[in-house]
Amino acid sequence: MLKNLFFICFVIVRLGFSLEMPQVADGDPIVVAKKRIVLDAFPDAWNPSLFKIDQGYLLSFRYTPDRYNELWLSYIGVVVLNEEFQPISEPELLNTRRKNSKTPSQSEDARIFAYRGRIFLIYNDNIDKTGPDIWDRRDMFMAELLHSGYHFSLSSPLKLVCEEKKLFRNCEKNWVPFEWNKALMLGYTVDPHEVIYPNLTNGECYHCYESFPQIKWNYGTLRGGTPALLVDGEYLSFFHSGTVLASTASFNANLWHYFMGAYTFSSEPPFRIKKITPVPIVSEGFYTESHCPKRIVFPGGFVDEGKYIYLAYGKDDCEIWIATIDKAALKKALVPVE
Repeated sequence: MLKNLFFICFVIVRLGFSLEMPQVADGDPIVVAKKRIVLDAFPDAWNPSLFKIDQGYLLSFRYTPDRYNELWLSYIGVVVLNEEFQPISEPELLNTRRKNSKTPSQSEDARIFAYRGRIFLIYNDNIDKTGPDIWDRRDMFMAELLHSGYHFSLSSPLKLVCEEKKLFRNCEKNWVPFEWNKALMLGYTVDPHEVIYPNLTNGECYHCYESFPQIKWNYGTLRGGTPALLVDGEYLSFFHSGTVLASTASFNANLWHYFMGAYTFSSEPPFRIKKITPVPIVSEGFYTESHCPKRIVFPGGFVDEGKYIYLAYGKDDCEIWIATIDKAALKKALVPVE
């Protein structure tokens, strides 16, 4: 087993040497503006999601009070932003625990999405063990986001479980929610593109559709990122992937770099992937020198505002950003998938 571990590490390092950092593409820029969101009450908040509401935008975020000693202690918070992405409410942490829970919050990487006109969060968590190890199980949960004015709370969380997957995957994360024909669907994997259906009474999830797109992507395994929204007749979502490579942002040392791309899939079953960005979406300032051990751009949610898309992403596991994306330029960058 130890030999296998050494072999895997060797392959990762060799893969890192074989890749180059993607450059900003020529032509029309996809990302035309960026704005950092700083929450004084929750420094180093990260991995946001974004949702349009009447008052402006609802932003969720992840907060770890002691990332150096207790990284497992993780909270989900929310704050309301105005049209200029300035906080107009007091950011607050949500309670993801039932009254009889014996474990502190270990909730990570929430995404905000709409289902039948109501607002929900989907996130991954461990509710059984305080300070879980990396090999301990993590499952997906969803809860309705309730509010009274600018005060927010969660309904009792529902655990989502795919029994047929439990033997093969110990850590569930990055599921892609989308609404189709008044039904909630969940993208389980991107490649192959597998879609599952949750029973919202007991949380059991069932395999529905699977397709096998011919995707060429040289920057690690494609993983879910944002909820998918119906945009101009197709579902659109932003994914992430990661691989080890050296860059000026990593002081030319081999470190994990996370990349972002976009894909679309058909508006009807079996939800085949139709288009994808063949290389990562990169903008000046995405990858900079940092004290963090990874270089990360992690998309968590977006809002379609006609000409522009506003995308919330986390940077280096310690910052929240909003990218303004030119929708026309993004469409030009998407290429058909067979």
